[in-house]
Amino acid sequence: METSNKLETMEEKKLVWNMALPMIFSLLITSLYNIVDGIFVARYSQDALTATSLAYPMQMIMIAVGVGTAVGINAVLFHTLGRKQYDAASRIAVTGLILSGLSALAFIIIGLFFSGRLARAFTN
Repeated sequence: METSNKLETMEEKKLVWNMALPMIFSLLITSLYNIVDGIFVARYSQDALTATSLAYPMQMIMIAVGVGTAVGINAVLFHTLGRKQYDAASRIAVTGLILSGLSALAFIIIGLFFSGRLARAFTN
């Protein structure tokens, strides 16, 4: 069974929509989640809504770092797989996992030790 590469065979306009719609849908769901979260939290108290609003920028930074790392690793990984360099692809995959772990650790440290400073920076 031979499969074709849609990047090579699909019409350009259709390909752009085919690739963009999942990303658009994902960002829409994330934004709607934050809006609905704000509505329900606002019913509890104004302080709770403030806390949720302060967490949103950090959440978006974490998403940006995670998605940016994943996109970069995917590009390099599939380039090496296309060249049938499986040992290099294996090393790249391990590097991606290590980068994911390091970024998670960095955000944990930032959250534990610098969340107060970040909250003051966003509110003053």
